[in-house]
Amino acid sequence: QWICRHTSGTKINNAFRKLQLVSASAMAFTHGQNDAQKAMGVICLALIIYGKMTVLPGHQVSVPLWVKLGCAGMMAAGTASGGLRIIKTMGSRIVKLRPIHGFAAETAAAMVLFTTAHFGIPVSTTHSITGAIMGVGATMNANVVRWGVAGNIFVAWVLTIPCSFGIAYGTLRLLHPFFVK
Repeated sequence: QWICRHTSGTKINNAFRKLQLVSASAMAFTHGQNDAQKAMGVICLALIIYGKMTVLPGHQVSVPLWVKLGCAGMMAAGTASGGLRIIKTMGSRIVKLRPIHGFAAETAAAMVLFTTAHFGIPVSTTHSITGAIMGVGATMNANVVRWGVAGNIFVAWVLTIPCSFGIAYGTLRLLHPFFVK
């Protein structure tokens, strides 16, 4: 605070709006770096299982270009189709963010995603940015965070794995008699 104590709030907001171009770009890059590798891994596994791709023992998997481009395209399409709704939830329903807060949250989440992607640890982009937004909100005042909205997000996180498990299990049980000999 002492660095900017003689600077108007408008100038600070304008500066951080520009800096958010950098932090948002870092977030977009790490989102692709993190989430695309999971999708590409699943697609490559399916290609290997169905004999459409071979892997030699002791060698790394070479992801086909069409898989990379397909994953990039689908991530872009998914972000374009549902991104605005998610942005509204994250940027105003959990806590009302100003540019400085958005910059801090995006930078923190991008750092987490970059680090975990480097080590090959699959983490959720949504978890990372949501936690960062809650952390930023808590620095303002814990009462500023709409904990009810945060609680709903937490419940969705907890339910995601068992629901996905159950649906995948049920789907394969239904399809198994028709496709597996």
